[in-house]
Amino acid sequence: MDFNQVRYFLAVSETLNFTRAAEQCHVTQPALTQAIKRLESELGGELLHRDGRYSELTVLGKSLRNHFQQIDRTRQLVRATARAVTSGEVAELNIGLMCTIGPVALGSLINRFQMEHPMVSLVLHDVTPDSIVDLLLSGAIQGAFCSKQGTPNQNLNYLPLFQETICVVFPQDHPFTQLDAVPLQSIAEYPYIDRLHCEFRSDYLRLCADCELDLNVAFRSQREDWIQCLIGDGLGVSVIPRYSLCHPALNHRPIADPPLSRQIAFATVNQPDSAPALDLLMQLIQSHDWSPYG
Repeated sequence: MDFNQVRYFLAVSETLNFTRAAEQCHVTQPALTQAIKRLESELGGELLHRDGRYSELTVLGKSLRNHFQQIDRTRQLVRATARAVTSGEVAELNIGLMCTIGPVALGSLINRFQMEHPMVSLVLHDVTPDSIVDLLLSGAIQGAFCSKQGTPNQNLNYLPLFQETICVVFPQDHPFTQLDAVPLQSIAEYPYIDRLHCEFRSDYLRLCADCELDLNVAFRSQREDWIQCLIGDGLGVSVIPRYSLCHPALNHRPIADPPLSRQIAFATVNQPDSAPALDLLMQLIQSHDWSPYG
């Protein structure tokens, strides 16, 4: 498998047309077709079902598309980092922001860093929880704001920032507004919107199963903005970290039994030396007042 095969497959999955995908990738259609056939042969199954001029993803293609998108994002990050280093832009920092962390708690820190260090170019990358370790170890990003969930990776350092409450989120006129905290049983009584990129999703689903609760899942999505809009439109409730909320039409309450929370941390590679710009950011993170978010 090579990066071009991944890029060609993603182009066809977006256009559903081999001719347009080839034009988009600046290759001939036969070259693109042969590359995808080699990828299918390596994976042991068809990724695309061809029907004349148009195509559609097979079950295997749909299952692997997100993984291929992650590979392509990593490729772009690696290339961007290589260009920055070879061109002498040593003051560029590539920092990952886990996609489930909202801007509320980090906005003032980032603004302060840019004001104090205007010559450092801070590039913020939206990253998924399961991609952070690989991106850090490959050097594609130099640090990541993330949730310290599960067993820490021994090759990384985690600087704890604050403990964030996990809340049930609902529209402004929902009956939950009458409660100080919402029991798990009550959450299961309403349509639920499942956050697929949530790093504690499996733990929450296991907790509901242990309590013999069946969630009435109405929608599933990887997009945090879509999820919050669906909740605001009254299409369901969800369990979301407190400071990830950005939609003005949302209300929230803590979960009653048991209360849930997550540890937000800043992760870096465990190595003796780091880039001077990263040291500056680390110093600011350590001196920043995180108490309003604890």
